[in-house]
Amino acid sequence: MISTRRPKTELSEKDKEIIRKAWNEERVGAKLLYYDLKAKGHKILHNKINKYIIDNNLTIPDPKKQKKRKWCRYQRKRSGSLVHGDWHRTSESHPHVIVWLDDASRYALAGGEFKEATSEHSIETFKNAQATAFDQNILIRHVNTDRGTQFYSNKNEGTSEFEKYLISQSIRHIPSRRNNPQTNGKLERFWYEYDKHRWRYGSLQEFLN
Repeated sequence: MISTRRPKTELSEKDKEIIRKAWNEERVGAKLLYYDLKAKGHKILHNKINKYIIDNNLTIPDPKKQKKRKWCRYQRKRSGSLVHGDWHRTSESHPHVIVWLDDASRYALAGGEFKEATSEHSIETFKNAQATAFDQNILIRHVNTDRGTQFYSNKNEGTSEFEKYLISQSIRHIPSRRNNPQTNGKLERFWYEYDKHRWRYGSLQEFLN
């Protein structure tokens, strides 16, 4: 079986000399050394710098960082218990796009591309998402969006049209915290694929399918 892994490369004597000289001047850890060397035009990988200064007793490893970190993925157990919605635009020359994504299954229930991102389009596409879910015997219970004006009323402006619609459907709105895109991380990851591959398809629905 042929290995597809890249062969490991060792530091050259010149690279070692550069790291040693930089460390003698700065006396800092691998991370700061990496950025310092990068600014000076030296392309030496961070992990190589880190290994060199550890092997040569130029730093003391932190035992806390040696432990394997616990990886936790937040995910609802049942489809419909939470649906994510978000507006996105690849560039100013592209349309505004909205997609509704089920948290548990990551299934794209509905979406749309428009000239403008509005609360009317938010409600319109969410109704389509409800219809798709209903066809699969799923009721949407909770909805997560950011605090954009298409979904949420800011500065004590009352209740937005989108929020009013959710109330009429007995659906709980869970707006994300400000400056915290991780809450809607599944759609952020979806937009990455959208920007890369949407151009290959004739329509948004074809791309979603």
